[in-house]
Amino acid sequence: MEEVENTVLEKIEVNSNAMKAWATQFKQKRYLYDKVSKVDAQYYVGVRGLRGVGKTVMMLQMAREMEKSVYFSADAMFLKPHRLYYILDALRKRGFENIFIDEIHAREDWETDVKTAYDEHQIRIFFSGSSALNVHRSAADLSRRALIFELKPTSFREFLNMKKGFNAKPMNWEEVLAQGKKGTDAPYITAFEQIDEYMRTGGMLYPSEGFAQALENSVRKIVSTDLAALRDINIKYENDAYRLLYLIAASQPFEASYSSLSAKLGLTKTFLIRLVSDLQAAGLLKVVLPCTRAKRDIVKEPKIYLAVPFRYFFCPTPLRGSLREEFFVNHVDVEGYFKTMQGEKTPDFLAKGLRIEVGGASKGMEQKPDYAAVDSPLGDEKKIPLHLFGFLY
Repeated sequence: MEEVENTVLEKIEVNSNAMKAWATQFKQKRYLYDKVSKVDAQYYVGVRGLRGVGKTVMMLQMAREMEKSVYFSADAMFLKPHRLYYILDALRKRGFENIFIDEIHAREDWETDVKTAYDEHQIRIFFSGSSALNVHRSAADLSRRALIFELKPTSFREFLNMKKGFNAKPMNWEEVLAQGKKGTDAPYITAFEQIDEYMRTGGMLYPSEGFAQALENSVRKIVSTDLAALRDINIKYENDAYRLLYLIAASQPFEASYSSLSAKLGLTKTFLIRLVSDLQAAGLLKVVLPCTRAKRDIVKEPKIYLAVPFRYFFCPTPLRGSLREEFFVNHVDVEGYFKTMQGEKTPDFLAKGLRIEVGGASKGMEQKPDYAAVDSPLGDEKKIPLHLFGFLY
């Protein structure tokens, strides 16, 4: 049996204590915190998401509130000589019961090691990884033992609370519609003034100073490292990924179809579909499939959006219409978009069984939507301020 030196274990403990102390500066918690912390003890817990959305901080906050807890990052250089299972077993022998592992996808065969630890029923593990993390593809069959949660980029509401000193509570769908019809509450009108800054620097929790550089580093690691968890990649694959991201950022959503993108990039449609799928799994893209108004039949050509704030990162002067739709689909779990037929006007999206049109403050109702999500601080019976949908989580 492999021995993990005491010096290694002591370094884990020292680093863990330092990281937990560092995390005390973050007073607010992400929307997923309560749900994850209340998972039944029979399950291990995994959190996946884009780099910079707060996975590490959330795990450290949980570690601070649990007894006999320890934290470490699986990609730490001094841990590389040791198999993950033996690290876990050695920490168990030192009395730790709750073990928090960051960047677990950096470890080969991590699923097998975590499954073995689970089957021995002596510790509980919380782990985080990239958006591409997928326990269902593993022969270790960890899916029955661990619950995996997706931590989305910070919402507009969280951005206001964390960066602008607001104290806004989340609203459900019905509350958003009701508040939108009022359109007079001062805090929500004030919030509207922050939407442009959110689209530029929201989504991630990097400090304002150095935000652009941190985001660039994040994108580079996602493309060069995280995508490797999905398939073998090479320089051409990376370059094609960047070309695709830049092209989507400068386009209208209706222009970002498989057919048009493959033609503009000189790629086969099959390869383009695979690339979009990988970037969606990595968290950079959001794909919305079309549906008909009558039968809601899903067809093939999607609309493709970026996660906030990557449109501004890849295109300094993005189109306003694209930003509006992107804000909406980043906050609302849409069921699909309405494919416009020749000679007719249709609303943009189907969400919660309602037809929603997204547009500017003067948006008309020619598309006959149930509601219009408008780029305005004020609403009425049928027009809901777009930014209120940013309070859904």
